[in-house]
Amino acid sequence: MPGVDSFVTRIAHFIAHCVEAITAAMFAVVFAAFIYKIVMRYAAGDAVAWADEISVVLFVWIVFLANGFVLDDRRQIIFDLIHRNLPPRARRMVEFARGLLVGGIIICALPGAIDYTLFLWRERTPVLRWRLDIVYACFVMFLLAVVVRQSWQLVGIVNRMRADHSRMSLRSSGLQ
Repeated sequence: MPGVDSFVTRIAHFIAHCVEAITAAMFAVVFAAFIYKIVMRYAAGDAVAWADEISVVLFVWIVFLANGFVLDDRRQIIFDLIHRNLPPRARRMVEFARGLLVGGIIICALPGAIDYTLFLWRERTPVLRWRLDIVYACFVMFLLAVVVRQSWQLVGIVNRMRADHSRMSLRSSGLQ
């Protein structure tokens, strides 16, 4: 599957770069709103509530989008004291079990998260009156991205395990 692999990898990198640009722009807006809030508070004596709300909403979006689409597992905080000391085959087995566990938990949580997010259309933010289903849609996107990423990683692990098994079979039969 080298052709499919490179195609999916290119698409994933493109999405990651787009989301990275979007989250960087969001962070710039958060910074500008923060500076505006400070200036208005101390120069004009006006507590600009909308700036706080924009900052909070954008920060939530930044966290979930970046974690779902930009950061890969190597850049996450992990405890791998045991994992890194395992032989390659056992390491793959642990990675496979982890992928099944994480992906399975998120797949189980997904219907409830989607249902609750859709339910939030009734509620609005206090100042700007933004619908909360839109505000928290980033969480559903995060969950979907994690499921897709875990699925793709499981496919990669299975392919590596098959390749290892094929190499071991060739060695044991003396054909290599």
